[in-house]
Amino acid sequence: MGEKWRANVAYGPAGTKVEYDGTVYELIQPHTSQVGWEPTKTPALWRAARDQKHSSSHHHHHSSDSDSSDDDHKHHDSHKHSSDHKHDDHKHDDHKHESSNNNQQQPQQQQFQQQQNVVNTQVSGPAYTWTRYNGSVPNNAIAISNSLGKTFVVGRGNVENGIHPGYIDPARNKLYTSFGGKEVVLDQFEVLTADPNRVEWIRTSNSNDVTKELVNGGHESDNTPTYVCKIDVNGVPYFGKTYKGANTAYYGLDDKEHKVNNWEILAVKN
Repeated sequence: MGEKWRANVAYGPAGTKVEYDGTVYELIQPHTSQVGWEPTKTPALWRAARDQKHSSSHHHHHSSDSDSSDDDHKHHDSHKHSSDHKHDDHKHDDHKHESSNNNQQQPQQQQFQQQQNVVNTQVSGPAYTWTRYNGSVPNNAIAISNSLGKTFVVGRGNVENGIHPGYIDPARNKLYTSFGGKEVVLDQFEVLTADPNRVEWIRTSNSNDVTKELVNGGHESDNTPTYVCKIDVNGVPYFGKTYKGANTAYYGLDDKEHKVNNWEILAVKN
């Protein structure tokens, strides 16, 4: 047989073959593998290959080190914004997170079912995909240019055993999100790519009020889903997060976690 399936590997393109438990599987949907996403548990991502005699290892992959977590956030980098809207210059301090085994805990069935729903949104392919950021912004990333002279991009990263959406500043190659009242800055993260004709921003003050399928931004440590938000701050859009049923949205700025009561949430078009 050929290459064995492993966790934390970016598998692609479709058709790539791996071996798992003595069976050859064929890749349906490119993705970064995780513990708990074995081929036997993920029919939306893998199917048993018709030819069980050979497997291919021609795909390119890399180990994912985006899982990072530590209670201590060390401040090393400053990130300054200036604007015509009289934003004060502010600093984004890097929070270094050491990887831990807790970040590779098996996802609950409900959490993974949400991932399958995304993959199976339409036969033509998923409406959106999270992919590891490699230093360049994909053409189909969800991004907005602003009056600060910057372009912010929707991203997400691992914080305290959860996955939290926020905004990427490509000029700094950093992701800015928030947790526990503080801004969190990450070096390793994922970027959201999507078909612009299949997603839309909907203004709301509670995620439960939106009847359309919401773009899954990740989850809290207890697997409460998080969703992607767009928040206006004095005319400048920032990307942040909200939770299922919450009437507030959150974003990181000036070393703090800020919350608002009115925002836009990213949803899949019907």
